[in-house]
Amino acid sequence: MPKVLSYTPAWLSRPSPGFDLFHSNDRKLSHKASEAGSKNGEQGTRRILAYRRTEYCNEIFVVVGNTIRWADLGQIKDDWEGEQDDRGVIRSIENGHREPEKCYRTLKVSIHEQIHHLIPSPSGDLLAILTAHTVHIVVLPDPSHLGQADTGPIHPKRFTLGPTTHVLSQSPIATALWHPLGVGGQCIITVTRDAVVRLWELDTHNRSSFDSPALAINLKKLQFGSNAEDDFSPSKIGTNRTFSLDALDMEVVSACFGGNGLEIESGWCPMTLWVAMAEGDIYALCPLLPSRLQPPQSLVPSLTTTVTAHKTYLERELHRAYNESDIEQAKLLSEEQQQCEDQFEWLAEIDKQEPVLATDETDSSKGPFIYNRPSRLGPIPKLQGPFRITPEEIEDELELSDIHVIASRLDTRDHIDVDESDEELSELPVSDLSSTVVCLLTRGGRVYVCLDIEGVKAQWLPKRKHSKSTNEYMLSSLHDLLVLEAIDTKQAEEASATEWPTFTADVHSNYSFFVAHNRGIVFLSLDPWIGKLEDELRSNGGEAAGTGFRVEVLTEIAESFREQILKYNHKADVDRALPMTAPVVLQDSVLGYFLLTAHDDQPQAVQLDSPFDQSTQDRNYSSGYEYEPDLKMLTQGPARIAYQPPQTLWAESALTRFRDTHVQSRHKKLLKEEIRLSSATLDVMTEAHRVLSEETHQLGIAASDLFRRCERLQEEFRDQIRRANEIASRVEQLNDEDADDYDNSDSNSARGSARLDKRLLTARKRHDNISARHEALRRKLIRAGNRELSEKEQSWTIETQKMATSILTSGDDDAFALEEQKHDLVDRYNEARALVQDLVNQAGDASKSSESEGRSIGMFKVPPDIRKEKVGKVMALLERETALVGAVQERLERISLSGN
Repeated sequence: MPKVLSYTPAWLSRPSPGFDLFHSNDRKLSHKASEAGSKNGEQGTRRILAYRRTEYCNEIFVVVGNTIRWADLGQIKDDWEGEQDDRGVIRSIENGHREPEKCYRTLKVSIHEQIHHLIPSPSGDLLAILTAHTVHIVVLPDPSHLGQADTGPIHPKRFTLGPTTHVLSQSPIATALWHPLGVGGQCIITVTRDAVVRLWELDTHNRSSFDSPALAINLKKLQFGSNAEDDFSPSKIGTNRTFSLDALDMEVVSACFGGNGLEIESGWCPMTLWVAMAEGDIYALCPLLPSRLQPPQSLVPSLTTTVTAHKTYLERELHRAYNESDIEQAKLLSEEQQQCEDQFEWLAEIDKQEPVLATDETDSSKGPFIYNRPSRLGPIPKLQGPFRITPEEIEDELELSDIHVIASRLDTRDHIDVDESDEELSELPVSDLSSTVVCLLTRGGRVYVCLDIEGVKAQWLPKRKHSKSTNEYMLSSLHDLLVLEAIDTKQAEEASATEWPTFTADVHSNYSFFVAHNRGIVFLSLDPWIGKLEDELRSNGGEAAGTGFRVEVLTEIAESFREQILKYNHKADVDRALPMTAPVVLQDSVLGYFLLTAHDDQPQAVQLDSPFDQSTQDRNYSSGYEYEPDLKMLTQGPARIAYQPPQTLWAESALTRFRDTHVQSRHKKLLKEEIRLSSATLDVMTEAHRVLSEETHQLGIAASDLFRRCERLQEEFRDQIRRANEIASRVEQLNDEDADDYDNSDSNSARGSARLDKRLLTARKRHDNISARHEALRRKLIRAGNRELSEKEQSWTIETQKMATSILTSGDDDAFALEEQKHDLVDRYNEARALVQDLVNQAGDASKSSESEGRSIGMFKVPPDIRKEKVGKVMALLERETALVGAVQERLERISLSGN
C-alpha cells in the first residue's frame, strides 16, 4: 500500500514557476472559473488536468480560467533545482530579479463556454475538450516546442465535433471516451445526458468526419426495442418530444469501457460500454465497435475458443433438459444457445477476413492487424440492463456520480499458446480476478464494489419481432450485480449537494483507485481480499459444494484498504464550494509515484512510495545485502502538509481598481476634491466599505487560521520535547553514569551501567572458557598426528561395520525385526556349515590327488615336511572357521532366548 512521503514540493509552491502554471493573476478569469465550478453540480464531473507521457517528457495540460496551459513537469523540476544554491535560496530572487521565467506554453483555442474536461487520446496526438454542450478536438503540437526560448501562445489545429449535433439547444454532454480498439486512437464516443450514444470515427485530413457520427444510438428507444429493424437513432432537432417517465430514469451521469484493450483482458471487456444513470440504474452495450478496429493479438482466438466451448456445453445441457422433460429450462437454454450461435457467426465472419497490416501511422501497440466490423448482425447491439443490484438491502436510489469497471482476466494458458518469454506480455498488468468488478460512486461519497459473476457478453436484437412481450423479453435477460462491499470515503454530514465525486485509476494495480471529493482524496485498494475471492470462484470451476456460502462469508469479512491521501483543511475554501478537480496519477523515473490536482487555482500534489521501491528494498534485504543505516529513514516521521498561505494574504487588493469598477463617471471627480457630506459621497463610501469589509473579513479568516496553526505548532513542539525527555530518561536508565550504581536496600541488585557491565563480564568469561577448550583440543589433535590408516586397518574397519550392521540390533524391542534378524542369521549359519564341509572335502581330495601324483611321477614328488606344513595350515583354517561357526550358533541361541 502506498505511503505518503511528502506533499506539494517546493517547485510547485509559490513563488516557483510551477505555481504560476496553475494560478492566474487575472481575478476576473478566476472568478469566472469559480462561478462555473459552483454550477458543477448541474454539469457533472470536472477534469481539467490531463497527462501525456512521451519518450522524454511528462507533459501536463491545465485549464486556468478558460485557457489551456501546457508544460513539462520534469523540466520545471529540473529548472527549479538548478536555480537554487546550496542554501536553498533562489539565485534570481537573491539577485533582485523576482519575476520568474515563464515555464509553460498556452494553447490558443477559441472556446466560449467554460471547459470542464480534457481527455487525451490513447495515441497522444489528439486532445478532446469538453464544455457543457460542445466538444472540440485539438491536434496536439510536438513536445519539442516546450524546450524552445519562445514561450508565446501556440495556435493548434482545432475541429468542432458535431457542429449541428452538440449545440446549446441540445442535451448537455455527460462524458466522452476514446474507444480502446479504435484504429490509431482516433475513435471517440460521446454520451449525452438524454442517454444518446454517438460513435465518431475521426480523420484529421477529412473535416467531414467531424460533422456527423458514424453511429448514433438512443438508449431509451433501444431499451424497448424488439427487433433489429427498428429505428434507434436519436430524434432530430425540432422534433416534438413527448413526456415519458423513462426520460427521468435514464439520465446519464457517467460511462466507461470495461477494459483498455490489453492482451491480458477478457475479449468482451474492451468492446463493452457501461453506462451509469443518475437514479442508480446500470446498463451495458456489447459489442460497441467502430467500422475498423485494431484488437489485441489474443482477442479473436480467445473469444473463438470460449464461444466454441460454451456452445458445446449448451448443446449437452439442452439435450439433457429435453430428456428430463424440463420445458422451462429447455426454453432458457435454447435462448442462450441462439445468442451463442450469433456470437459464433459474428466471430466466424472476422476469421474469414483478410486483415490489413497496421501502418506506422496507427497505434500498433494494441495489435498488428486491422479488421472490419462484421456486418451480418448489424452495428447496434442489444441494451443489457438495468442490472439488479443485490442484496436488496441496498438503497433504491443510489444517486450515482461516477462508475469504474475493472476488466476480468484472460487465462492465456487455456485459450492460446503464449510464449512465456514474450516481453510484451510480461510487461502487461495482470488482473487477478476472472470476473468483472464494477465500482459505483454515489454523490455522498460511498463506493459500492460489485461483482459481475455471469459476465457481459455480446448480444444482438433478433432480426424479426420476438413472440414474447416487451416485459417478458426484458425479464428473461435480467442480470445481477453482487455487492461485495460498501465503503464510505467521508462522513455523511460532510456531503454536499453540489459536488460530484470522481474515480481516478491507479497506475500500479488494477484493483486500486483514488476517489476525489470536496474534502480531499482517498486511496482505496481491493488487493487485500481479491485473491481469496478468486480462489473461491475458481475452486472446481466454481461448482464446488458450499462455494456460494463461502463467497457470502467472504463478502461479510471483505475489508478494503482505505487511506486519506490528501485533505483540504481550509474551511473557507469548503464553505465557498470551490470546484473540485479530478487528480491525475503518474509514475516516472524523474517524478516518481506522483499524484497531482488543482484546488482554488493552486497545485496540490502528493509524493507516494512506489511499490517498485518497496519490492527492491525487500529483495536487497532477503538476498543478504549488508544493512547500512540511513539517517533519513531514522529521522523521517509522518509526512505533513507544508503551510501554504491562502490567496487572500498575497492577492492584489480590489481597492486598487475601485475607481474603475465601482465608482460612476460622474462621481470620480469627488475623489479628488475635499470630502463633503452629500448623497454621492455616501454612495462612494458605502461601496468602498462593502469592498473593504469583504477583504478584511477574508484577511481575518486567513490570519485566524495562521494563528491556530502557530498555536498547534507550539503544542506539537512541546509534545516532541516531552517525548525527547522521556527517551533521554530511558537511555539514562540503561546507561546510568551516576556514582551510585547499587541500591542501598539490596546490595546484590545492580542497576544502570553496573548491570550492563556485569552481563558483559559474564559473557567475556564464558567466551574465554570456550576459547581455552578449543585451543586444548586443537593441540591434542596436532600431537596425535595425521597418519593415514593402512589397507588392512581399512578392510578390518569395513568388515567390523558390516558385522555390526548385520548382527547388532537398533536397540528397540520390535518382535518383527528380531524375527527377521533370526532368520537371516540361521541362513548364514547354514551357509557357513556347508562352506566348511565343502572345504574339508576339497582338502581331502587335494591330499589324495597329491599322494597319487607323487607315486606316479617321481620327478615332481613333494617333500614330506612341506606337505605336512600345508596340511597343518589348512587344518588350522578349518578350526578357525569351526570356532567362528560355533560362536555364531551361540549368538543365535541367545537371540532366540531373548526373543522368547
